[in-house]
Amino acid sequence: MSVVLAAVPILVVIGLLLTRVPAWVPPVAGVLAATLIGLWALDAHAAELTEAVGDSAATLVKVLAIIAGGVTLARVMDRTGAQKQLADWLAAGGASLSSALMMANGVVPFMESVTGFGVSLIIGLPLTLAFGFTAYRAALITLMGIVIGPWGSMGPGTLLGAELAGETFMDLGVATAIVNFPAVMISGVVTAFIAARSAKVRGLMLVGYLCVGAASGLLLGALVLGSNLLLGTPVAGAVGAAIMSVAWLLVVRKGNLRPGPGGSIIPYAVLVFGTIAGQLVSSVVPIGWLAEVIASPAVYAFAGVGVALAQYRQPTPGLAHDAFRLWLNTGVPTALYILFGLVMQGGHIAETLAQSLANLEDGYLFLMPVIGALGGYMTASGTGTNAMFGPTQVAVGSQLDIHPQWSMALNNAAGCWGTIASPARIELAYQLSTGPSLHDDGPRVTRGRLLAVTVPVLVASAISWGLMAYFVFPGLDPL
Repeated sequence: MSVVLAAVPILVVIGLLLTRVPAWVPPVAGVLAATLIGLWALDAHAAELTEAVGDSAATLVKVLAIIAGGVTLARVMDRTGAQKQLADWLAAGGASLSSALMMANGVVPFMESVTGFGVSLIIGLPLTLAFGFTAYRAALITLMGIVIGPWGSMGPGTLLGAELAGETFMDLGVATAIVNFPAVMISGVVTAFIAARSAKVRGLMLVGYLCVGAASGLLLGALVLGSNLLLGTPVAGAVGAAIMSVAWLLVVRKGNLRPGPGGSIIPYAVLVFGTIAGQLVSSVVPIGWLAEVIASPAVYAFAGVGVALAQYRQPTPGLAHDAFRLWLNTGVPTALYILFGLVMQGGHIAETLAQSLANLEDGYLFLMPVIGALGGYMTASGTGTNAMFGPTQVAVGSQLDIHPQWSMALNNAAGCWGTIASPARIELAYQLSTGPSLHDDGPRVTRGRLLAVTVPVLVASAISWGLMAYFVFPGLDPL
């Protein structure tokens, strides 16, 4: 009975997510349901709930600040015309297989690696629209780019997972890169299928599209693995995705990168290189609380806003209101969903669900990726996933002869990939792909339609990972 009750908050959120209620209603309802069930049925204490929330209060503020910087930069780039100039340079070939894979296996993963917290969607989706894809397809292509999640924001979730599993950061990064191959290949295949539908491709040519998509994903996975081995885990996602971005850009522009995008790329360059520099500095210089500020992408996103406005040198009436409204519709629900995940953890709900599944013995091996993906769904965060389910996965995996390195790597990869169906990411993609200026001939964008693609993608990935966990991982030595 406790297991059924523990599932109620998730079902409440899913049910409300498929309706037309305001964006803040599902997570608030989920938080209330999780709080009531945790205190009433699962012997949780109010102190545990407040501690779980209090310990992550700084993270919530950080997420709100990062999304505020991201949406403000995106709106400034749009208002000043810099977004169109950059998009015209990237989108020289229009909507095609190459442009779709450049975004899903290159540009979006690169932005996710550098910033995290959904900024890759905020920046990547408008750029994908510029190629001529419908809003619905652009949203799905951009969501497929979150496949690089374990290295998002330079990998804090993977670092936490390594600490919880008693592994080194690099060893878990390499193991996660190996485990993540099914996800990157499925990402490439799904993106290629979306591009094929856009181009109305069928028959043998469709098969060719899918093969190219699988090869693109495989190459991204290989580059991330190689970067982990040669350069270390924090920068592996950014380096691998950057190489893929340049490679596909050369294909899109037929080997000719000139004329360049001009100054339109500078604000994004400030965001990217500022974040990389800030995170590297904060990791090697003991500067206390100031490290969080220096490492935050929010600082460099707002610096990029300043650069864009200085370049434009013209008034932008209504910009602040426009950016604030988008932040209200995206940042606040995202923070509420993270709060939902924290309450699920503090209310013993996540623990109850995981332990009930652990009673399945060998059958649990097939459910390990499902549990990881469930963590990603609830928290929209690799860090939250590893904190919530990582210790349970490691403990049960050890009983089933799976080394902690592989248990945590699977939880890490599945949890980060599971964020593509999380209410926070779905809401963000939905808000960014709807509006008066985004009407086209494609299917109307709804949360349900986005879930109708992302959930089967996760099911296919979970099946692949379940087979790995059952047939490969037991008795496998660590790296």
